[in-house]
Amino acid sequence: MQTDSHTDDFIFLGIFFLIIGIIYIAPSIVAFRRNHPNRWIILVINVVFGSTILGWGIAMVWAMRAAHRVGDMSSGGESGLNLFVNDVKKIQVVDPPPLPTTSPVQELERLHDLLVRGAISQVEFDGLKAKLLGAAPAC
Repeated sequence: MQTDSHTDDFIFLGIFFLIIGIIYIAPSIVAFRRNHPNRWIILVINVVFGSTILGWGIAMVWAMRAAHRVGDMSSGGESGLNLFVNDVKKIQVVDPPPLPTTSPVQELERLHDLLVRGAISQVEFDGLKAKLLGAAPAC
């Protein structure tokens, strides 16, 4: 009878610590399940400072907040806690290189090739050819 009592106590303690452990790492579980961009930082904060109620609360709030991802069309908003994802990246806008100029003969050959392949109809070919020849400088 005494050994059954000890076994029951160990089972109870095991289940108790398992539940406490799951609650302890709950912010990390939430962050990884939501694929939060700062999930690794949340994990570190959760493990290191999770024993304090404040550290656990910060990790949980951060894991639950909406995270703005570049290209994401959702209206989740900016959480203000994204350390790396929303960093401003400076870019320089440059003019695109000019398109290569082709001679009217090359352009007619290209249009004829499109006509032969069936990409354009005879009517489209005639219209584009007239436009090209009307814009071509006289030789």
